[in-house]
Amino acid sequence: MKQKIKGIAGIAIMFLALAATYFWLTHGQVQLESVTLLVAQKDIPRGTVIDNANNYFKPERINMSSAVTGAIKPENIDQLNGRIAEQFIPANGQIVTQTFSGNSVVLKENEFVFKLPPTWVYSIPSSIRRGDKISIYEIDGNIDGKLDNSEDQDIKLVKGKTESIFNTTVVFVKDSTNREVTDTNGKERLDGSSQVSAIEIICTRSDTQILESSVLNGKKLIVVYR
Repeated sequence: MKQKIKGIAGIAIMFLALAATYFWLTHGQVQLESVTLLVAQKDIPRGTVIDNANNYFKPERINMSSAVTGAIKPENIDQLNGRIAEQFIPANGQIVTQTFSGNSVVLKENEFVFKLPPTWVYSIPSSIRRGDKISIYEIDGNIDGKLDNSEDQDIKLVKGKTESIFNTTVVFVKDSTNREVTDTNGKERLDGSSQVSAIEIICTRSDTQILESSVLNGKKLIVVYR
């Protein structure tokens, strides 16, 4: 009887050992050698504004040997809200901070996107890009007729800059064919894909009234980014 019990116990121990080995190979080892990271739920085109990160990303276990440096963990998903994808992200691709612009463009309840009419603008940097924080100043709209030398030209560009009309964020930068102007050499802004024709900015109704009033009073606008 004792021999029979010992035999059964031996068989049970053997099965437990096999079960433990199987669990380790299929679950335990995977847990120890992998990490949960965010991946794209679907293809995300370049230029996409992430209005709700939970609609674009999901957590997934990734083998540590395949984990990308700087990959974002699920607990940090909220930091992606309002960011702009600076490159195409394929479905199931890992998510890294460098893939997105550092500027948020999430609109508040009283805000909207406003295209700044090119005829209102006297000067705008050719290197301006989507997501830039900008300041808008006003200048005498007839200043060109009052200046006739290079020294006066320098004065013209700083005149009236003691205080900006308001500060805001650029949402889109368009060329004359309504295509987004981007850098052709990474993020160095040394060469744009085309010439800036117009920008679209975040405004409130009060902001647009300030701009309209300035233009109606014979002013032109100078745009600078920070």
